[in-house]
Amino acid sequence: MSNYLSFIRDKMMTEKDRKIPQIVILGLEGSGKSTVLNRLLFGTIAEGQPEQSTCFVNVKYGTTILSVIEAGEETARESPYFQDILGEIDGVVFVIDSQSNRHIEASFEYVFTLFDKIPQKTSILFLANKIDKPDAVPFPDLLQDPAFQIIMDDINRSVSIYPISAKTGETFYTAFDWIISRMTGRTPLREDVTPKRVIILQEGGVPAFDYTFDASSIEEHDSTLLGGLISALNIMATTIFESESVMDVVKLGAMKMIIRKVSGWSIVLFVGRDDSESKAQSLAEEILQAFIEERNRDPTKEMPKQVKYEILSKIPEIAIALDQEPIKDD
Repeated sequence: MSNYLSFIRDKMMTEKDRKIPQIVILGLEGSGKSTVLNRLLFGTIAEGQPEQSTCFVNVKYGTTILSVIEAGEETARESPYFQDILGEIDGVVFVIDSQSNRHIEASFEYVFTLFDKIPQKTSILFLANKIDKPDAVPFPDLLQDPAFQIIMDDINRSVSIYPISAKTGETFYTAFDWIISRMTGRTPLREDVTPKRVIILQEGGVPAFDYTFDASSIEEHDSTLLGGLISALNIMATTIFESESVMDVVKLGAMKMIIRKVSGWSIVLFVGRDDSESKAQSLAEEILQAFIEERNRDPTKEMPKQVKYEILSKIPEIAIALDQEPIKDD
């Protein structure tokens, strides 16, 4: 293992000269580190565990190439080679199992064994993972954890935390957008997605929201038929293929359908075939969250085009894609 870590350290020094952002993924055993890495690599998850406690790979995140190291608990705590790596890294991701207060407490104890070894210039992202589990600790409760409050009180550090599910992808790309923007000094992939249409579906595929950004570039089809098709395919994914997640991306002609599911709602974001999938997934999640927040405030509220426009305008990347012509109600 020491030879392998020495190789990683030397490889990182070479890639630092090439200005490749470097990130370390840390967490206790069972927290979901490997699932996080799989989703970064493949946009989905895979079964099984890594063959070794430390893994080094290059990952393409939209147009950005990242060097990613996933390190096991023992390696992170004890290896002098890893301490050298930690001192040169651009970003650190701590994966926290949020299934119980006991898991959270153990995770923060682990964090504090390494925290002083991370340079203050290094951006730190906490992922409160497994929010898809029914027994997950509510995110507001985690934010009030005294250990996390100590970390956030360090005004000299760039730190953030996101509730995510590495398994389903919920809020996953939004979180990684944050740390990559801090590491690279720019908003990642901002220009690489051109939304064409967005449809939000209730359980069973019933449309609740439909907005076309540029009617001249996309032919509108019956949203009920599209909703029924997507619902049927998702049912097939969960029954025939025994998958716990819905479809992620479907390529059709010159378009891609980016599909996410949160709290019983599904969103279908149509983008260009060559657009960044990771950024499109992040935008789809943000749109769906904005819609759910509005819906929760007033479930009986009508959704004319003006209201849809206002919901979409809450997301900066989406706002610049909206038609600037006067909005007429449906």
